[in-house]
Amino acid sequence: MWFRPTLLPHGPRYAPLSRPSPRFPPTVSPIPATEPAGASLPSRETRFGRTTGEGDGSVSEGALHVHRVGVAELQAAASSILAPLSVTAPDADAFRADIDAAEVGRLAVARVRGSGHLVSRTPRAITSSDPDLLKVTLHRSQPTVADQGGRRIRAGSGDFVVFDMTRPYRLSVADGCDVMAVGIPRAELGRHADTVARQAARRLPADTGAPAVLSAFLLGLGRHLDELPAPADTHVGDALTSLLIAAFTERAPGRMDTATELVDRIRVYALANISDPSLCVRSVAAAHGISERQLHRLFRTTGISFSAWLRHERFARIRRDLLDPAHDGRTIASVAARWGIHDPRHLGRGFKEQYGQTARELRQERSPSLSRGRLRRSD
Repeated sequence: MWFRPTLLPHGPRYAPLSRPSPRFPPTVSPIPATEPAGASLPSRETRFGRTTGEGDGSVSEGALHVHRVGVAELQAAASSILAPLSVTAPDADAFRADIDAAEVGRLAVARVRGSGHLVSRTPRAITSSDPDLLKVTLHRSQPTVADQGGRRIRAGSGDFVVFDMTRPYRLSVADGCDVMAVGIPRAELGRHADTVARQAARRLPADTGAPAVLSAFLLGLGRHLDELPAPADTHVGDALTSLLIAAFTERAPGRMDTATELVDRIRVYALANISDPSLCVRSVAAAHGISERQLHRLFRTTGISFSAWLRHERFARIRRDLLDPAHDGRTIASVAARWGIHDPRHLGRGFKEQYGQTARELRQERSPSLSRGRLRRSD
């Protein structure tokens, strides 16, 4: 139940839905084509603040709470948060559900409780412009029946189930359902994405090891969804991503090919030297004993060039620091220099291209009380 990702400096963010589709009820909007890098980030209230019907709804910063809603409202919320979905229930008139959702770093997390229902992702609803997401659910009630790719399983309380949102699936939950769900862009899982996706519609018990740790973490997060202001939500989101990878690769190790290993080594090297302003394709290729052309070819398989990836990582860290009150005493220029960017024009153009606002505007928006004079000097 998440949002269409838009590539922004510290990872995919999620844009609001635009126009209604004739295939869905008027309250449900489709997922339009992914916007190019540089699209402005909508307010959290826009993304989480929609409530419909006669249910009770409230919005705290960065979180959505919609309670005692009917089938149509649940379908509208689920479709607008994640991707077009169909929701049906045996007794639509008596159906009631509570939805609590929040954006957590580059992921989105929700908890759904209420009457039994069937959630379907139909072939007709899937388009090429849909985000490439995986959905991971943790079930706190039973029985639950999941069906995807010809595989049908019954999950019990305490089990995880993965769904590939680019393919049709069905999920049936019984009365008294209590489901935690995480929506994560495949890109966030890196080389582990295929390993996790191959476990679609398979039951993963959360009784021992990394799955048990992930379960405890996710349940705790569900109780504090609206208590994670930036930059805490980014760190928690990173931790959740790492735990997801640990849980779903613990029992299904995958063999990396040589090219993947080399890309990973290059990324580790670049991040370790990210503060060096001379870090570039040439220096990194030389450090790894390969040609610049080879480096470009390696990163072509990842869908993003090395230079674009490095710029993305640098701006991610600059943005994180500018949102952190602990760095209010530092100028924007010094924050940027810490991450290898010393050219104010490069900072201004690149930051605005990916965020839709300058670094100065971001800091001023977060803390209007900061001195305008200091902001001018630091831009």
